[in-house]
This record gives sequence, structure tokens and C-alpha cells, in this order.
Amino acid sequence: MSADSVAVPGAGRPVAAFSNDQAGFDAVDVYEITARLESSGVTDRTARRWHGARDVFDYAQSLVQVRTVIRSAGNQESWVSRDALFEAVRRGIVLILGAFLGGLTATVMAASTREVLIAGIGAWIIGQSISGIVWAQAGAGQVNRGVARGTGATILVILALACYLAVSTVLPGHDQGWAGLLMAWCWYSCVVSMLVILGNSRLLLTILGLAVPIVALALILNHRTATAIVVSVAVLVLASVTVVLVMHLRTSSDRRLFGHGGWSAAVAPAAQASFLAAALSLALTRLPDWEGTALIVATVVAAAATDPALVLMRQRLVWSSNRTPLLRHAARNARSLTMTMSAAIVVISASVSTLVVVFLVEDTRVATTVLVAAAFSSLATTSTTLAAFGLPGGGVVFAGAAFFSAEAWIAAGNTAGILVAAAFLVAGIGVLLSRVSDPRTYA
Repeated sequence: MSADSVAVPGAGRPVAAFSNDQAGFDAVDVYEITARLESSGVTDRTARRWHGARDVFDYAQSLVQVRTVIRSAGNQESWVSRDALFEAVRRGIVLILGAFLGGLTATVMAASTREVLIAGIGAWIIGQSISGIVWAQAGAGQVNRGVARGTGATILVILALACYLAVSTVLPGHDQGWAGLLMAWCWYSCVVSMLVILGNSRLLLTILGLAVPIVALALILNHRTATAIVVSVAVLVLASVTVVLVMHLRTSSDRRLFGHGGWSAAVAPAAQASFLAAALSLALTRLPDWEGTALIVATVVAAAATDPALVLMRQRLVWSSNRTPLLRHAARNARSLTMTMSAAIVVISASVSTLVVVFLVEDTRVATTVLVAAAFSSLATTSTTLAAFGLPGGGVVFAGAAFFSAEAWIAAGNTAGILVAAAFLVAGIGVLLSRVSDPRTYA
């Protein structure tokens, strides 16, 4: 699951200890931002050296301009912003098509389903880590800096994987094809995560919309050149997204790929993705192959549906808070919306699981798969929403809850697993409802 699409605004708390890039959040004017920067140790010299500004006041002005743009974007008569919603839908489709293309490519490159699963999980965790690094800067208006730092981190990861690939070619017993698949999938995940944050989902959708049918048709026809076609298309996709990222970096105002700060922002997204991946892997050990496929499909679709749901939720919350003078009314609307969106995700996940198993396996006994998919998607959605609304630690905790629920299901059976998941879900919803009841979370 991913919260890449949702910019986390200021939480409304006093800013006693924060990074310089977040000094503009909740500030009254540029003078307050200047005071915050100076109190945190920023001088005219450091402002010139690290931020390209003439002095501290000039740097503060750049932050308040970014904040003004963020505030004015939500000042609309209608609570639904079609552009933002369609952008979120495109991001969801990009996620689905990317997972589909990666799975098909991995099928012809990897020797076993286990290798495909490990490569996909590794790419997911690393992609989420890079997204965290980018959002640490982009959430405060420094998008170009975030992308540059994310690119630098991606290069380091790929160099490490390239070393592993080189070692695997020398040592016996190592699969070079799998190592290459892992490196390529991680590169794709990182680059696409940054392009999505930059708002290039329309271009990504065009690229994948052309690539996926070609790959699918080549595998369906089962021609002797199918493997070469699939690998060639995958390489072209990687080259295309890389060129788009390079073109952005060439025109970016901040091209420094490596710098101090921001690296710790990768910890929470990586931990969240790791717990969710571990929970999914445990669930797959209890399910037959095709039901496991159903669970994976349900997970991807649920993640894709979470993005538009969070966008709609934030838009509605902002619209309501701007037009409701009473806090209790805004809180009630927020709680109702949160429950509705979570229920929608669960229904979509369960429906996809049921349809995949019924049509592919021709088996109507899918209660276990449906329950597992619903429980996992509920906790994953809760985790993602908490992270999106400014509680990355809460996101990690309830991703861990999904893992412990899977452990209970494996160790004690269906009933125990569902009860544990339900208990964690109630606690997660309580935290989420408390969080969104405060307008400062999203206003």
C-alpha cells in the first residue's frame, strides 16, 4: 500500500524541533518563518550555501510562497476537484498495470513463483523507502530537492544490487537472471514512484498502456520469440521512464543528488511495507496457488483504490472544515467519511478475490480467501491512511498488526486470525477517527 499521492500538511502543533524545509507550515507570515529558521540555527551564510538564497529572509520568502500555493489549491466552490481525482485514478491504474507488467516479465525471467514474489516484495519495499525520502522534502514544497535526493538514494541501491549481480555471475549456485530481475524491478519502482509524485501519471499511463498489451499478446500466442519480446518491452519501459526522470533533473532547480537530511524519512515507509509484505507472504503459505493469486490481485486493486479514496476523503474534509463553523460537525463528517471509504476498500478487495477464484479455479468455496483479503486490506488501508494523515508511526504499528493477525491465523486457525484482525481494526479505526476529527490535520 502506498500513500505517495497524499501530501501530509502541517499537524498544527508548535514547531519546536523541525527541519528547515517544514518551517513554513502553520506560520502566520514570513517573519514567523524567518524567526523559526534563525532559532533553529540557520544563518545568512548557511542560507546562501545550502539553499541558494541571499539571506535567511529570502529563504523564508521562498517557503511562504510554496505554502500559499498549497493553501490556494483547495479554495474551490465544489468539494470534488476532478483534476485531483482523475490524477489519483490514473495513479491507481499505473500501479495495476505496472504490477501486471512486472509479474508477466518476472514469469519469463525467474525460475519459480517464490523468486517472483521475493523480487516483487523487494521492489515494493525499496520503492516505498524512496517515496518517503522524496516526500520528506516534497511535502514541504521542495519537490525538486526531494526528487534529487530520491534519485541519489536510488543510485546507491542500484549500485549495491549491481554488485550482487556481479557476484552472482562468479559464484556457483546463484541465479543471475533473478538478480537482474530484482535490480530492474527495483529501478522501475523507484523511478515510477518519483515520477508519480511529480505528476507524470498521464505519461506513465501511456507508456504502460502500450507495453502491457504487447507483452500479454506475446505470452498468449506463445511464440518462440515471446521471451525476447517480453524482455525487450520491459527494457524499453525502463529506458522510457528513466529518460523522463533525467529530463526533469536536467531542468531542475536543485540537482544535488546527495545531501544531508531526509534519509531517516525512509525508515517508516520501509518498515510499513515490510510488515505488510510479511503478512501477505504468511497468508500465501496457507492458500492454494490460484487463491493466492486472488489474494495478490485483491491487494494490488485495494492499494490502487486507496489512492482515489484518500484524495476524496481529504477534499471532502477540507471542504467541510471551510464551511462548518462548529468543530463537532466537521468531526462527525470526517468520521462518517472515513468509515465509508474503509468499507468500500474492503468490499472491492473481497469482490476481486471472489471473482478471480471463481473464474480461474471454478471453485465457489472461497470464504477463507475472502476473509483473509478483507482483513488484510482493512488493516493495510488503516495503516496507509494513518501515514497519509501525518502519523507514520501509526502506519507502521498497524502494518505490524496485519503481520500479527496473519501469524494468529497460521498458528490458531481462521477464527483466531479474524478475531485478532478485528480487534486491531477497531483500535486502528479509533486512532484514525480521532486523527481526522481534528481539522488541523488536513486544513
